[in-house]
Amino acid sequence: MRAPSLVPALLSFPGSAARQDSWGRLLKITAGGGELSTAARLAKGERVAIQFDLGGERLLMPARVHLAYDDDGQCVAELRWSDMVARRRLAVVLVDVLSKS
Repeated sequence: MRAPSLVPALLSFPGSAARQDSWGRLLKITAGGGELSTAARLAKGERVAIQFDLGGERLLMPARVHLAYDDDGQCVAELRWSDMVARRRLAVVLVDVLSKS
C-alpha cells in the first residue's frame, strides 16, 4: 500500500553527533519502507530516523538506507524501516489513510 506522496519529513542521525538534522520529502511510503528526496547526503547502509505526519499521526520510523543516488543536487534514498513495532503502526495508519481516499 502506498500513502500520498510528497510528505515532509525530518531526518535525524542516531549515534552521530556530527550530523545535523535535515529535511526532506517522502516520495513514496509503504509499510516496509519509503523513498526520500533530501539535500542531505546519505550513504548505503546508513541508519537514519525519519519523522513525519500522516493521517493525523506523528510517526518516527527508524530506517536503514538501502540505496541512495544523486539527482541534480538532491539525494534520493530508498529506505527500509528497521523497527517492527513502528512498521505495524505505520501499516495501520496507511490502511486508515487509504480507506478514506
